[in-house]
Amino acid sequence: MGKEEIFSKLNIKDYNNQLENILEKKSFSEGTKNILLNILYKMETAYDDYNKVKLETNLKKDILEEIIQIIEKDCKEIELIKPKLNEKTKLGDKKFIAEKNKIISYPNEKTVFYGLYHIQDNKYIVKDKYKILKEPIEKLLNIGYIMDREEIIRDFDGWSWIIAYEEIENYIYNVIYQNIKILIGNKFLQEFIYNAQQNDFIEKFDKKINELYSEEISTKIEEEVYRISIIENIKSSKEKQKDLIREKANLEQELAKMDNKKEYLQELANNKKSIGKQIKEIDEIINNNRLLRENFAKENEGLKENEKIFSLSEYADKLQAKRKELLSDLKHYSTLMKPMNYVKSKFELKKKFNLLDGIDLSNNLEKQEDEIFIKLQINFLKALQEKIGKIETKRRIIDYIYLFRYYKLLYVNKDKQIKDLHEIKEQLIMAEKYLITRACNLKALNILSNNIEKNYEIIANILNSTIIDLDELNIEFKKKGEKVTLNIYDDNMIDRTIEFNEKIDLNVKFNKKIKLFN
Repeated sequence: MGKEEIFSKLNIKDYNNQLENILEKKSFSEGTKNILLNILYKMETAYDDYNKVKLETNLKKDILEEIIQIIEKDCKEIELIKPKLNEKTKLGDKKFIAEKNKIISYPNEKTVFYGLYHIQDNKYIVKDKYKILKEPIEKLLNIGYIMDREEIIRDFDGWSWIIAYEEIENYIYNVIYQNIKILIGNKFLQEFIYNAQQNDFIEKFDKKINELYSEEISTKIEEEVYRISIIENIKSSKEKQKDLIREKANLEQELAKMDNKKEYLQELANNKKSIGKQIKEIDEIINNNRLLRENFAKENEGLKENEKIFSLSEYADKLQAKRKELLSDLKHYSTLMKPMNYVKSKFELKKKFNLLDGIDLSNNLEKQEDEIFIKLQINFLKALQEKIGKIETKRRIIDYIYLFRYYKLLYVNKDKQIKDLHEIKEQLIMAEKYLITRACNLKALNILSNNIEKNYEIIANILNSTIIDLDELNIEFKKKGEKVTLNIYDDNMIDRTIEFNEKIDLNVKFNKKIKLFN
């Protein structure tokens, strides 16, 4: 436990009283107020288990303060709808509706809680200059952030960890958000929630992932994350698909121009000359009253009555605005003509084109998304191995055992978890073997069998568990004739029993409870 977390626990506020004071000023019904107080209680109760299982989480005080702030600042109205037998409500098939400052929900903690996170403005903002990535990455990060926050109440009840997979809004976004979180850390993602306008997510994500992992792996991960986000954003919209097809053609055309450097630079020079001429004409008009009046009259001649420019001063302001725009364009073209900027511009253009060129924008997007998703998980696991290889302490390797267990149990659809994907099985086993080997070498795990392969197999089997506190997990081997059974205990209760039909060269005694972790 870090110093910051110890400090937060020693100085934790009475959040219940804080929320009660806020609710006194709200016009919510008593039933609604009770639901909101219950949400806070459930979050506080579930936090320790949630934090243990996920590893990469915010401090409890930050999570509780965040939900209180949403209730205080973002939520003005909560309308509770009682479900009626055989009758449709305004919710239809939905469990809640989140509008600006308003939630419509069935009267239960989960759906009101989900609604609270959906009424906020976007937490992540991608800069306009990233055009083709702006909307896709914003959606990925913001929906991923909401699902990440929902998890504390969705999957934890203060006693157990039960993944409510049917309530996950978007499986793809959820897995990729967790991929990013695991690879670059929760702290990195949090920086953007409160400084979204100032920070450049794409630039800093690129820098961070390249610092942490090998160039080949980090480049592939970036491309795969971006391509999946693009596909996810356009696959249900023919119009968006058409827009991207046009954008790709424009990028290809622009690249073709840049390939002929002499012609490209001449075109920029011509554009600069044309803009300079337009600025000179505007200056002449603004500085000559006769020309100003003549052009004002000409401008208004071709306009409908409701479109006419109201006054001469308004027309002069319009010319000044146009002049400012032209000066900006002139500066842009001058910048592009600099040798270093030419190389940089061409590189960035090529990068954008290659990103779109890796997707067949007019054919079977679902299948392509599945294929890229698998590639991403394989490269994620390779990157994770790089990270595991740098771990030097027992506590940190145990943290990664929890983290890896959490990753394996992420749902990719309503029927499958990461651990069930046969396409990544080889890489998953390789990464898990490496993790368990490192843990045994650092004396974090007890070695259960003298056979390396069998030792891995037994430990990996034990770790396919939703027991929250793996540190306290007890195991016991028993022998019945030629068969060996392994009992896994959660406290003093048997959670699971595993049977082995073959002979096992054990490194521990039969009929004796031991801990898996040292």
